[in-house]
Amino acid sequence: MRSRLICNSWLVCFVAGGLMTEFVRAAEPVSQSVVGVSAELYQAGPDGVTPDLEKIDSRLQYIYRVSEENYKFSHHPCLIAFRDTLFCIWSNGKIGEDEPGQRLAISSSSDAKHWSAAGPLLSKEQLQQYQQHVFVATGLIVREEKLVAFYTITPGKNFHQETALYFSESTDGKRWSDPYKITDGFFINPPVVVKGGRLLMGGEYVSETDRETKRSKLIYHDGQSLRSGWTVASIEEGDLKRIGYAEPNFIDRQDDVIGLFRNYTGRLLVSRSVDRGQSWEPLSSSQIPDSTARFATGNLPSGVRYLVGNTLLKKFDRRALLISLSDDQGETFSRAFVIRDEETEISFAGQHKMDGWQYPHGYVWKDQLLIVHSVNKEDVAISSIKLQSLEN
Repeated sequence: MRSRLICNSWLVCFVAGGLMTEFVRAAEPVSQSVVGVSAELYQAGPDGVTPDLEKIDSRLQYIYRVSEENYKFSHHPCLIAFRDTLFCIWSNGKIGEDEPGQRLAISSSSDAKHWSAAGPLLSKEQLQQYQQHVFVATGLIVREEKLVAFYTITPGKNFHQETALYFSESTDGKRWSDPYKITDGFFINPPVVVKGGRLLMGGEYVSETDRETKRSKLIYHDGQSLRSGWTVASIEEGDLKRIGYAEPNFIDRQDDVIGLFRNYTGRLLVSRSVDRGQSWEPLSSSQIPDSTARFATGNLPSGVRYLVGNTLLKKFDRRALLISLSDDQGETFSRAFVIRDEETEISFAGQHKMDGWQYPHGYVWKDQLLIVHSVNKEDVAISSIKLQSLEN
């Protein structure tokens, strides 16, 4: 393993050689004030795609495995603890991705090792009016002694004008309230809680008219009831040709909040808010590689900020899952590790499926960071990392 030079400057360039031709080149200048990356942190290894990093110790545990007898598509997983029990929800389709009849699946565990059989989140009666719809898991939070599940419902097309974000509540993780609509849009990331208890969520505009002029739909929530108090924020995105699914996610820092956005340039786009998500600076480029996939952000108890994703140097390459760490509350990412890079292979062919470790979500539980992710868009698994191994 080569030695690394840690640099205090904000601007660090990486070279991916010919691989950068896999992406649309960024039209925006690289920001020198939003988020930093230490020199050579993401320099490619022998395969030219995966950064040359050490692999961190983790335990792999499966929550759900596909078979001939069960649903064969799993994606968008999310974890949370509620009343001393871990719950995991995900999108669960019969064969391929986003096909009619895709449901929300849920499983629970008391030890993060042994999981209950997956079952539908909503009852048959609650789903009667949604027989041809697609349910996409967004995330979980605990609020006012209730477990809350957020999800997107589409009429079968992600960018249909009736696609919208909903939520249901439960007092026991078994019986759930009927879907309640929050706002139009396509959302796959759970709410992020920032200072003062405000909730931030990032998704996509869906109507053809809206998408002619904007992509990322950023919303925030104040107040007690989730049935009201949601406000849409605006952001200047620049060239929309760079952005497919933006899938925004956030990091709450000492003096501001940063938003990170998936796109086609090869690096995450970034914005900053100094008023907890009410207004956002124009999108600019970062030096964090982006292979066009959902990523997860979060805080460790020590104050370290993390980013987990397919931080690779090739478009739609999801062969490895990496964690990047910031020891200064998200100002600069200076350490990174490979979590998973074992070869994987799809078991059942289906729409939009691809090999790899994908769409993670992180949750701190006891002395571990639990990273739940899909495998080949079929299985759901957890990579558990001891917190002490993530400290500097």
